Amino acid sequence: MGKRLRDPVHGLIVFEDTDPLKVDMLAWQLIDTQEFQRLRRIRQLGVSEFTFPGAVHSRFSHSIGVFHTARSLVKVIERELSRHGPAFEPEKARAVLLAALLHDLGHGPFSHTFEGVQEARGVRKRHEQWTADIIRNPAGGIRPLLDEGEGGRPGLAEEVASLLEKEDPEDIYHAVVSSSFDADRLDYLRRDKLMTGTGAGGIDFDWLVENLRVADIESDAPDGAGEGTRRVPTFCLHKKAMPAAEQFLLARLTLHQQVYFHKATRCVEHMVSKLLRAIADHAGKKAGAPKLTGLLSGHPLLRFFAKGGDTVENYLALDDAVILGSLDAMCSAEDGIIADTAKRIRDRRLYKTLDLAEFGEDQGMQRSKLRRIKSTFADKLKREDVLIDEKASVGIYAEIGGDEERMHKKLHILDGENPVEISQLSRLVEALETKMQFIRLYFRDVTDRDAARK
Repeated sequence: MGKRLRDPVHGLIVFEDTDPLKVDMLAWQLIDTQEFQRLRRIRQLGVSEFTFPGAVHSRFSHSIGVFHTARSLVKVIERELSRHGPAFEPEKARAVLLAALLHDLGHGPFSHTFEGVQEARGVRKRHEQWTADIIRNPAGGIRPLLDEGEGGRPGLAEEVASLLEKEDPEDIYHAVVSSSFDADRLDYLRRDKLMTGTGAGGIDFDWLVENLRVADIESDAPDGAGEGTRRVPTFCLHKKAMPAAEQFLLARLTLHQQVYFHKATRCVEHMVSKLLRAIADHAGKKAGAPKLTGLLSGHPLLRFFAKGGDTVENYLALDDAVILGSLDAMCSAEDGIIADTAKRIRDRRLYKTLDLAEFGEDQGMQRSKLRRIKSTFADKLKREDVLIDEKASVGIYAEIGGDEERMHKKLHILDGENPVEISQLSRLVEALETKMQFIRLYFRDVTDRDAARK
């Protein structure tokens, strides 16, 4: 008897105890681990609920959706390899399905915002590396199941972790978790559209999957291997799916413009970043950190940000619920910045936004205006009473925290037998290749924002 659950995007998701790859029951056991259950407390869209009240879905539901979608992609691989070879490899398929399920284990609270806080502190460890560490952890619940549990095998944990760390594809199985058409984006595009309630961002999923093919493309040489290209297999689309492919890329573009880069959402992200950096500064010095931050001694944030505290155990103790549930305590912090910022986030009293696009789309004029504002508000920028956001850009291949310039992350269409990057065939995509940059400032004091507008 298998297991099943209902999902708002995919409907009934079934875990069969007789599935041919013998992966479903192992996946179900992995879902029951503490590491995976933690994803219930990590929001898929971070602070987007401040803008879109329905966007409270978790990385838990998303990860299960990615696993479900990955099964469809593995069937495509099996179908295509039966036509053209080489032979389908069930063990590689099992590993990539498990990698799809576990791909988000390493996300911290507020996801990419937390990565940005760490990077500002000189720690450049992305969530993919945390995921691999969690999978490899001998004291955790994941590795024993993969290496020793029913359906597992020795070395499977390392294989899954390595798959998620790799930036450069080696075979078609890797395309399931890292390509222009991977299971991750095929789930989040539909899930985020549904949960935010936006009318934009629809894709013709069934038609796209029906027209998926496998072909070799010229890809960048692996990191550290010198210059040049090599040929790797990846997912491509039959030419008759061109309109659906264009819509697929437009869906990503519009979701970035309207949801992920929404000005209010970005404002909250910067405020959360300011709050966490202030806490990290005190935690690193230890003396007086509880009173200064309002947090109890031994709080997960203080443990993690303390010198040498960035262990897997301390990282797993952090989630959105821990931080949101601590806002009341932070409101009593002796550090005025922490107290004020925590109160503002708790009560949704956000900084006021100035989008330089208000002055026109000319980039030169926007930069000139930005220089004047930086000069006028230099002291307040230093104190972070004014926050600046000039790293947000979006194009047809835009992806937060991504590496979309890599060739295997671009969408290819079969022109006859030859895979061609879609912008060479579609005038619509070609016109949208140039990235649009957003430059915004967030003012603690509304009078400062109004003065900057003049």
